[in-house]
Amino acid sequence: MSPAVKDHFRDELTGGVTTMGTGVYFFRAGRYLRYDRGDDVSGDPHPVAGNWPGLAEAGFSEPDAAVNLEAGNLYLFRGAQYVRYNVAADSVDPGYPLAIAGNWPGFSEAGFASGVDAAVNWGNGKLFFFKGPNYLRYDIATDRADPGYPLAIAGNWPGLSEAGFASGVDAAVNWGNGKVYIFKGPNYLRYDIATDRADPGYPLAIAGNWPGLKEAGFGSSVRAAVDLFDGRDVWLPNAERLPATKAGPKYIPLPWRGVLHTTEGPTIDGALQTFRATNFWPTLTIEPNTLRVVQHYSLNAGARALSDAATPENAARCVQIEIVGFAAQTPTWAPEKLAFIREVVRDIASLVPIPQASGRTFLDAAGVSSHPGNRMSVADWKRFSGWCGHQHVPGESHWDPGAIDIDIVLG
Repeated sequence: MSPAVKDHFRDELTGGVTTMGTGVYFFRAGRYLRYDRGDDVSGDPHPVAGNWPGLAEAGFSEPDAAVNLEAGNLYLFRGAQYVRYNVAADSVDPGYPLAIAGNWPGFSEAGFASGVDAAVNWGNGKLFFFKGPNYLRYDIATDRADPGYPLAIAGNWPGLSEAGFASGVDAAVNWGNGKVYIFKGPNYLRYDIATDRADPGYPLAIAGNWPGLKEAGFGSSVRAAVDLFDGRDVWLPNAERLPATKAGPKYIPLPWRGVLHTTEGPTIDGALQTFRATNFWPTLTIEPNTLRVVQHYSLNAGARALSDAATPENAARCVQIEIVGFAAQTPTWAPEKLAFIREVVRDIASLVPIPQASGRTFLDAAGVSSHPGNRMSVADWKRFSGWCGHQHVPGESHWDPGAIDIDIVLG
């Protein structure tokens, strides 16, 4: 969207400060709005024309479906055509629209070349496209529909039939926390990727559960949904860049999460010297006393501050922050120190979809020793999304960052 509208969203959501949480964009009837994942709030609707350069000119003011391949491009579909939208350039690429037939291998054979109703990136190299009561799975690496499709939604998406969604869906979006939200008419459901079924208690009404959507005229239905996370290198704009001396692992398809550490030393220079000697690098090192933020890895690549003793930990879409200081002292840190950490966490959440939540208890050394269940199991770790401490990661022996007030850090 245009810079003016981006600024408008920032101001209306946060009073002029940086918007928290990556945004999801909903389309309907020639308009769109931005929903903030971190703050769980929407902005005002705006016309697509004039704010998404090239979409209206291509006849895509009201797309049927949209999907983000996390490679800098969005693909939007309308009828038998599609366009590619370049996130960095903020415009439709030249030469579009093009026909789906002949450009999306397997769509014609599946009967999907005339149009699709919804699309979603599953986060594991696969895309799912829906059309009426059927769906197909598309492989990003081979750039074609997987064999054996289309299949019926009924019987293959547990819980969708019971929710009344088997005849077709309107939109779907991966929330980044292990959940996918699927919309049909005025209702929606939440689908759990790990268990491969709809969560209990759904469907629910959009109105009353998605703040601002009803007021914006999106309560009766949404036409398409997509985020703008482009999957490339992600650096905090105000951080110093000091690349690690050893490359980090590639992320594996797990929910996004963050881990807080303490350096167990008094200075950032001492911490950096240790990292160089051991190659146990975090994503960022921050020093509350001097307000210094140093980034070592892109937010879209794994760091190396965990041991990987029990399971892949560094690669688990895990952003890691080493906070200069001692775990034993974190419960008594001054409010301004915690506020500094909070701002760093919020800056991260504005760029990658880590929920501003924890659900974990932060304990001191004695508490961690006497409560071994405070540390996650491998299964818990694979499903976790939010912020935790080194003390919660399976296979680890550390207890940092101690009994820090996580409610203030995430407040």
